Amino acid sequence: MRTAILLAVLLSAAAASADDTRPPVISEVKSSLGRGNVTLEARITDETGVLSAICHHRGRDGRVEDSPMIKNEYDDVFKVSFAGGAETEYWIESSDLLGNGPALYGSPGKPFLVGGSKSAKATVAQAETAPPPQETAAPRERKRARKEPPAETQEPPREPERKVARIAPPPVIEHRKPSVQPPEGREFTVRMKIHSEAPVAVAKLLLMQPQKANFDVTRVDGDSYEAKIPAEFAKGTVEYFIAAKNQAGTMAQKGDSEDNKTPYVVTFKSSASPSAGAQASAAQPPPAGPFGFTHNRLYRVMPNRPILVRAQVVPSDPDGQLPDRVAILFRGNDGQDQILDMGRDENGGYGGFKAELPPQEEGAVFYQVVACDATASKCGVDTGSKRRWHAAAVAAQPGAAQPSPLEAVSQRAPPSLPE
Repeated sequence: MRTAILLAVLLSAAAASADDTRPPVISEVKSSLGRGNVTLEARITDETGVLSAICHHRGRDGRVEDSPMIKNEYDDVFKVSFAGGAETEYWIESSDLLGNGPALYGSPGKPFLVGGSKSAKATVAQAETAPPPQETAAPRERKRARKEPPAETQEPPREPERKVARIAPPPVIEHRKPSVQPPEGREFTVRMKIHSEAPVAVAKLLLMQPQKANFDVTRVDGDSYEAKIPAEFAKGTVEYFIAAKNQAGTMAQKGDSEDNKTPYVVTFKSSASPSAGAQASAAQPPPAGPFGFTHNRLYRVMPNRPILVRAQVVPSDPDGQLPDRVAILFRGNDGQDQILDMGRDENGGYGGFKAELPPQEEGAVFYQVVACDATASKCGVDTGSKRRWHAAAVAAQPGAAQPSPLEAVSQRAPPSLPE
């Protein structure tokens, strides 16, 4: 119940009214038929926002099928297309983001007929009871001899193939919480991957502690998304969920547990307290070396495409300086260690850096983010040790087996990296 309420409230538009108790309004419904397909559209409006719009339809065989209606990008018109004919009956139902509804246009007992308002049942009954046209015996015999094959070769009539509409599954959200403490009082970027068969309609980062708030999740590139926690919220311990809904009306919530009911937790490091690092949990160790790293580690990347890696690298000492060089050590399918410099990420906030690894084939990729001062005498690595590497699957489909982390020292690693 807690999860359902959380999704409904936090995926709603920021201007949604909590006093909204009215279901959506369905109007301007139009239907048409062409080339064996029915096309239907309707204007559906709601004060809070439309959560779902479903067109129920049935043909001559009486089987009811459900097809989700997809909203236009710039107006309130929802559309759907499905296989059907002149005998197809339909009705529409819709609910809003606060659970009001469903609003109905027609019903199972009083459906609408494609292209008109008369129920198709009467039309079918009339066609079945109408007497056949009169003709003499001779023409009937001649017609039978001309058109009917011998009884032993005549095949039974085939039923027309029907396409059953499939509702798009919920989005798949991939995210890992930061492994180190980011500095407090600075805007913090939360990165994630959102995979969805239907386009993502809305996504939110849902802040639970120290106070409830929600922030927009925006698309960066491909399936990469990010949200920013403003500087005024970046203090102490913060708990959050990530939620997304696609245009088919299916939604998902991501938390730090298998049932997704436990929020992610990140603890910001106080610049005023020297013992802040000691208060960090075991899952968030203090920075290794002179720099602190915040990096949403790769979980799965698409094969044969450039691999975007983004990170925030800041000095461990509040009075320290940003690194002079940030780079990625990586090992792809060829087993060769390589190093690639990261450039400044103008959208990554304070200490933001990014780089693109070359495309890899199906398999695995291993990498570390390292940072050094101008002389390379002071260096840090985001895994905490130069012997540890991140491991990401290179696979086209979600659910691919995760490769085991690599334990090795690269010959390209700066000598001053911590053990």
